[in-house]
Amino acid sequence: MTANPDSIPRVKWESLIEKRYGNGQFSHRNRSDIEVHPVYGGNREEDEWPGVYPYTRGVYPIHYQYQSWMDLQIIGYGVATQLRKRMDLLKEEGGAKGYFGGEAYNIIFDMPTSQGFDPDHPGVLGSIGDCGVSICKASDFQTLLAGKDLEKTHISLIIHAGSPAMLGLYLAAAKRMGADWKKLSGNLTNYIWDHFGHCGGANFLPRSAYPLAVDVAQFCSDHAPRFNTITVSEHNICEAGANNVEAVALSIATIIALNDVCQKAGLSVDKLASRYGFHVRYGEDFFEDIAKTRALRRIYAKVNKERFGCVKPTAMQARIHGQTAGSLLTVQQPLNNLIRSSLGAMSAVMAGVNSMTINAYDEALGIPTEEAVTLSLRTSQIIAEETGVKNVTDPLGGSYYIEELTDKIEKSCMNLIEEIDEQGGLINAIESGWISDRVANSSYRWRTEIESGDRCLVGVNCYRTDEEDNTKVFQPDPETTRIALEDIKRHREERDSHRCNEALENLRDRCVALLNGAIPGGVMESLVIAADADATLGEMQQVMFDVFGRTR
Repeated sequence: MTANPDSIPRVKWESLIEKRYGNGQFSHRNRSDIEVHPVYGGNREEDEWPGVYPYTRGVYPIHYQYQSWMDLQIIGYGVATQLRKRMDLLKEEGGAKGYFGGEAYNIIFDMPTSQGFDPDHPGVLGSIGDCGVSICKASDFQTLLAGKDLEKTHISLIIHAGSPAMLGLYLAAAKRMGADWKKLSGNLTNYIWDHFGHCGGANFLPRSAYPLAVDVAQFCSDHAPRFNTITVSEHNICEAGANNVEAVALSIATIIALNDVCQKAGLSVDKLASRYGFHVRYGEDFFEDIAKTRALRRIYAKVNKERFGCVKPTAMQARIHGQTAGSLLTVQQPLNNLIRSSLGAMSAVMAGVNSMTINAYDEALGIPTEEAVTLSLRTSQIIAEETGVKNVTDPLGGSYYIEELTDKIEKSCMNLIEEIDEQGGLINAIESGWISDRVANSSYRWRTEIESGDRCLVGVNCYRTDEEDNTKVFQPDPETTRIALEDIKRHREERDSHRCNEALENLRDRCVALLNGAIPGGVMESLVIAADADATLGEMQQVMFDVFGRTR
């Protein structure tokens, strides 16, 4: 379709192209020698363009033609020395690529660590290093990242209640390693906002979780401004059982709740929201997943501009990390999961994600093997290098189906957000049980459809086989628990206990102050000080649980 050269959105797009890329040329000729333009637009005044508010078609005027998505395969098992081997493997296989030549690692933690517990906490012995890495002190990061230039290494920390304390450990380690905090880049999932049913385990009470999340964001905006401080996981809400409309609406409601805290504390939403992002699930419905992504970007931009008065483009641009659907991976015929994840990944790319995780085919069986992780990486590489999808930004923009589906998802999401507002906001809706009931009902409907056969899950309730499965399963090191326990025992014996205890008392004071209305930022500052004084993750977490309360 020929674009109207005089349309205002197109003029804005052309201005952004010149400002951002100068004389860069992004057209491409395919094998048939047909010229492929980097973006295709409509000829109506109301047609949207990439990089132009409300960013439905993407946050950049030119996307993958200039910079491909960041590969962020999830890695995590054992202790720091063991995980480092998997990191090195990814790099050797052409993965771990960040933006513009840097490295990037997406680290997931075992369940005790994720909830903020040390490996010697009562009742966690069977989970140490299982399904994630065990990290409990700043020196663990020094071991894990030895020899890395942290100023050129993007580090994503996938963690639940232990998020603030874990960031404290990382920043303390970065300081010891000589890195400039202002040059550090990465993501903190900061899942302390998540009370929607997926993460499980211990978490902070909702009324303290949101101010604490903002405390982290405020500290980083001043001291580590390139670090992304909150990732709202639409992915996890979907994994808990919500449908796409519910997951997007609850994600936006989370942003609204965080922004409300910012405004009440007298902080700049413009400043803090510029480092917020989303984690979105792909793989259940190819076209709906694309449309929900476009709707999420549009709603986020409108809410931040119209409801909170944001004027900075970065505060209205929803940066999105895509991940294929883990809950759809099956134990039965696990090689089918390669196809599922490939199609989910293609959907994410067509939606224009900024970074992507492709689940390994054997994740339903346990920690991925090296072969499975490499195949996930190869999937991303094949999509990037062999399909041609990188040549056009938002290639489905203008599709009758995609555009109407985007509009309908947006309308349904806004209706649900209005329902939440009528209940007094998200925190009230969480505390009343309304959110969990709604997600549970959606989950139940999905499970009923599977069990009745109304929804086909290949290899599970249709196209089954009686052939024996011989998939190799990852075998963890049986010495992991012993190594972790001996190491933390040694750490506590060798540290300066007086300095550590003073730092933990300072942390307690800052937590109480935040709870009593202090300007956010002080808790995160005290966490870094405590981490540098060799306090452990669990010790810092216990102080915060004492003050802020916990769900269970």
